[in-house]
Amino acid sequence: MELLGKLPSKGDNHWKLGTDGLLRYHDRLFVPNAGNLRLRILKSRHDHPLAGHFGLTKTLELLCRDFTWPGLWAFITDYVKTCNVCLRNKSCHHKPYSPLRQLPVLFHPWDSILMDFIEQLPESEGCSDILVIVDRLTKQAIFISIVKYGSVIL
Repeated sequence: MELLGKLPSKGDNHWKLGTDGLLRYHDRLFVPNAGNLRLRILKSRHDHPLAGHFGLTKTLELLCRDFTWPGLWAFITDYVKTCNVCLRNKSCHHKPYSPLRQLPVLFHPWDSILMDFIEQLPESEGCSDILVIVDRLTKQAIFISIVKYGSVIL
């Protein structure tokens, strides 16, 4: 086990080995990183039909009552934030997005352009970046190699 080498001395009574052979910390069962045991425990408290896909706070509270392991909070946070059922069924609590606006209709090439950088390429002839300029109407592109010193483009 990962924490057995770090068990406190005799005076510290937070760690206990029960008669059932299970290790406990503050009366919470320590779950070793064995197979998918931690994931199965988390699913039993979050995905179970009686659990009802509680949010992050409630799931953390339910698991921390009975279990502990290193990185528990991060493990639960990652799982709940990526739970497919929760993402589909929970409502958004942010301000609604503004309506989409169309881009203007173009009549002449090069009236409207897009520019972007391709950075951190392997150096070739002293250049490691490329400036890309694209015409929005014809999709014609110009690629310009760039010499970059630090954050200054020459």
